[in-house]
Amino acid sequence: MDKFIEFLRNKKIHVVGVTGAEGSNILRFLIKHKLTGVTTHDCVKENQIEQSFKLWHKGISQTEKEKLFKGFLADLSQSHTSFGDKYLIGIDHADIVFTPQSWRLYKERNQKLWVAYKKGIPFYSITRMYLDYAKAQIIGVTGTVGKGSTAYILKQILENSGRKVYFTGNETWTLQMVDRIDEMSKDDILILEISHRQLLDGFSRAPNIVVFTNLFPNHLDELSWDKYKEIKTSLIKFQTKDDYSVINYDSSELRNISVRLRSKVLYFSAKSTHMNIKSIQYITTYLKSNKNMHITDNVLAAYSATSLFQDPKLLSTDFIPSLLFLPARMQLLSTKSSVNFYDDIKSTTPWSTMEALRKLGSNTVLICGGHTKGINYYDFIQFTEANTRKIILLKSELSTEVGKFFPNDKFQVYDCLKEAIFKAFKISGENENILVSPAAAFFYTDFIKGKDSIRKIITSLPPRELI
Repeated sequence: MDKFIEFLRNKKIHVVGVTGAEGSNILRFLIKHKLTGVTTHDCVKENQIEQSFKLWHKGISQTEKEKLFKGFLADLSQSHTSFGDKYLIGIDHADIVFTPQSWRLYKERNQKLWVAYKKGIPFYSITRMYLDYAKAQIIGVTGTVGKGSTAYILKQILENSGRKVYFTGNETWTLQMVDRIDEMSKDDILILEISHRQLLDGFSRAPNIVVFTNLFPNHLDELSWDKYKEIKTSLIKFQTKDDYSVINYDSSELRNISVRLRSKVLYFSAKSTHMNIKSIQYITTYLKSNKNMHITDNVLAAYSATSLFQDPKLLSTDFIPSLLFLPARMQLLSTKSSVNFYDDIKSTTPWSTMEALRKLGSNTVLICGGHTKGINYYDFIQFTEANTRKIILLKSELSTEVGKFFPNDKFQVYDCLKEAIFKAFKISGENENILVSPAAAFFYTDFIKGKDSIRKIITSLPPRELI
């Protein structure tokens, strides 16, 4: 890390998306180490800085948010700012660029970034900094679905190990902590939730332990299925014989890849339970007997990784009832007039939405919509038609893609989330469920950002008989 800091000294450093969770924390790291010559970029206008910062730092209290924002403004004052119309001005003269994982998504807005990238200017992601420089033992959790939940479960279990545990994800509910990387020792544990975009700017060291939840053909609007597989599996392929890969045996793609890995492979399985290692067999039995446990695969993955620490007390089922889950993942928000409202907006793929429906049962009204990412929705159409009471589609790519395949009496299309929730509430019976689970991308951006939250809409619902 010291060499990297010295490498950065006296360089023209540019930080893109500085009001975001990644950008603001990278800036904190740079200022903490007294690095000068920093230029910060964001597409928002200067009078929108506070709003944008607080939007991208969701998972903390208002008091913590205010304190963090005050510190951010102090850091920002020590940089040259390039906001709004000045966004990306001078980026082509940078010596090094720190980017958020999402920068490739906004091609039109980030044309100057692409020019700088093709010019050969080094690009660094926050994930690369963790992987390359953290002294802690790193557990990387990746996969198409369930990586965030698995990583969060793992954090809660390992906090009982007596070792210091750091945890960060690839979303706005968890704080980044690259500014604390110099505090981490080899006795500490760093748990990283890792998406494919976080690997695109490279890394020089794979985690000692990689947990791979599953692999489905996702993000096909960005890259081919073969390319997606190549990027997602780069973590486990880069591991050495001294590392461990915790693999979902139920995924045929991962099963086929696992036989060619150099690392030591540990399988977990919800279907072929004999493939689970002996020390967690009773976890499998416990989960099967607990019908309220809706993330069996994630719990099995977390406990399988935990078994590598060879501490019997960490494998106790006593932890399971008290496990907390990340917000907006099968989160029961409210029960009103005996109707249960579930917030599952982090389910941005058809597979995660189908899994939620498997747990809730067919007495569920599904609200979904968003960008389809080039995914084939055939299985989703078949499954949801058979396993929901009604499907309410929000007008989007998804409604265009799948609406034509449903019988007319099975679905309805609405322009806004509030109308959809009102309709779902009206048609739901006692002890039925309303599940807001997008099955597609950009749901928050398209249907919630700048509007009422799901919780606020539910609170505003009148008695059902008055709707």
